[in-house]
This record gives sequence, structure tokens and C-alpha cells, in this order.
Amino acid sequence: MIKLDLTADVAKATEHLSELAQRHVPNAAAKALTRTAFDARDAVRDGLPERFTLRRPWVSRGIGVTPAKPRTLMAEVWSRDRFMAAQETGGSHPDARPIPAGRLREMAQTRVIPKSQWLDRVKNKPNVFYRAGMLFERRDERRILALYLLRPKTQIKVRPRLGMSETVRSVALRDYQRQMERALREELAKA
Repeated sequence: MIKLDLTADVAKATEHLSELAQRHVPNAAAKALTRTAFDARDAVRDGLPERFTLRRPWVSRGIGVTPAKPRTLMAEVWSRDRFMAAQETGGSHPDARPIPAGRLREMAQTRVIPKSQWLDRVKNKPNVFYRAGMLFERRDERRILALYLLRPKTQIKVRPRLGMSETVRSVALRDYQRQMERALREELAKA
């Protein structure tokens, strides 16, 4: 007859597992948070054309991510453009934007006005002058073109339409668990 005697050191196995957890779980959580944040950023970028008229890609490129770190375990999705905060929360803010007039108005309806024609650059030219709330450019003795209508600072109401927080929240609830499982498998494969 064969006699087997098996003894297990449960304390040692538990200690090994807790070391693995301390080392690998924070890394996996940081990876999962970062991947989820990038997924959320992509979802916000994809939703922008439905909510805004985008003539250039710089607004969508301004949506970024701060990756999570194992010590902090926090990832952020943000916009570098300050005006987008009002698009997220709504409310009122001062509006002193000039209204393009004449040929600039026609141009602004289909494309972005070039920097050389922006108010700050044009107003200091010697042939540009201000009268009755408008900025004009004198082309020659007989031709004067209207450039901008300058309105006094007023408060405008902005309705919230960006929806970044809802988009990020829904993506996080949908994707985080899947990303965490994937990251844990990758980390445990390294161990």
C-alpha cells in the first residue's frame, strides 16, 4: 500500500497571492482606466459632427486624455478649448464677437475666415476705420467695404449640447469591466 502525505502552506500561498495583487492589480486598473478613457474620447469625437458644424478638425483634436497611473488610478477626458466648457454646462457668457459683413459674411457661411482677415489683424491697418458700430476698409477714393459689425458686449445664452460627461459616463459603464478583465489577463501573463 502507498501512503501519501500532502501538506499545504496556505499562509505562504496567500502571501504570494497578495504580493501579486499588490503589484499587478494597480497596473491593470491603470491600463483599463486609460483604455476606457481613450474609448470615451473617441466616442466624444465621433459625436461632435452631430451636435456642431465643424469646418476644421481642431475642435475634435482638442478632445484629449490624461492617462491613469497606478498610484492615482484616475484618467481624465478633457477639452483644451475653454469655450467648450459653456457648450457642456450651458448658461450665459459675454459675447462681443464681431459679425462679419460684406464679402467676409459670404465667406464665413461656407468656410473659415483666414487669420489675415480677423478683426485684430485688420483693425490696425491704415486704410481701416470705425464708424457707427462698424469697421470699414477704404479700397480707393470711391470704394469703401464693410468688414465687421461690432456689437456691444451682451450676454448670450448657451444651451448645453456637447454631452461629454454623459458620453464618457456611458462608455465607462459599458467598457471598463471588459478592459479590466483584459488588463488583468495581460498582467497575470507577465507574472
